[in-house]
Amino acid sequence: MKTLQIKLSTISAVFLLLLTLVITSCSQVKEEEPDPNQVTESDIKELRANHIIPLNKAVKQYDKYSKQRADLLKDTLKKKYRNDKFSDTRTVWFDAKTIRAYLAYIDKYAEGAEGFQFYFGVNSSKEVGDAKNHQTFFVAPTVSRVVDGKTIQSGFTIVKGDTIYISDAIKKYEAESSIKGVQKASFLNLVQDDDGFLFNRGNPNPPGDGN
Repeated sequence: MKTLQIKLSTISAVFLLLLTLVITSCSQVKEEEPDPNQVTESDIKELRANHIIPLNKAVKQYDKYSKQRADLLKDTLKKKYRNDKFSDTRTVWFDAKTIRAYLAYIDKYAEGAEGFQFYFGVNSSKEVGDAKNHQTFFVAPTVSRVVDGKTIQSGFTIVKGDTIYISDAIKKYEAESSIKGVQKASFLNLVQDDDGFLFNRGNPNPPGDGN
């Protein structure tokens, strides 16, 4: 009888040991699962292959923009803003820490974000300094959604806890602006909220100034 009790005790101990090893192993496997946001050497290789362009291509793009966009518009813009020295923005600068902070902010709060959309725009006449009336851009995180039967990446932000798609907001603003007697501020009063995802307010440089 004592021998049987010893055997049962031994079997129980072995079973508990095996169970502990299995649980520990599963825990380790779970901890070792790759972070989807972790950049790997493969990701860097793909980046270099698909997105990094050579210097000569970049210079040609910049030169073509100068001749086929900026130079054609400069006299019109000088006249429009009544400023003979007006030169539109050609570069926008952000420090690396700010970019990393924005990416971390999006990872933490913009649930489901799959990419980023860059939107070109023009600052208002109420901006101070070099930003006034100058070309700018803002960045929005994107998610996949179906629009007119097509799946697209759509920029979005949050306003008072609600998800707002940028294209929808622009269409609504344009529609209200086209109706006589409707104040343009009616829609914008709703969306003026600093707790969103839209990235802007860099240091703009006109041609010749830090470009």
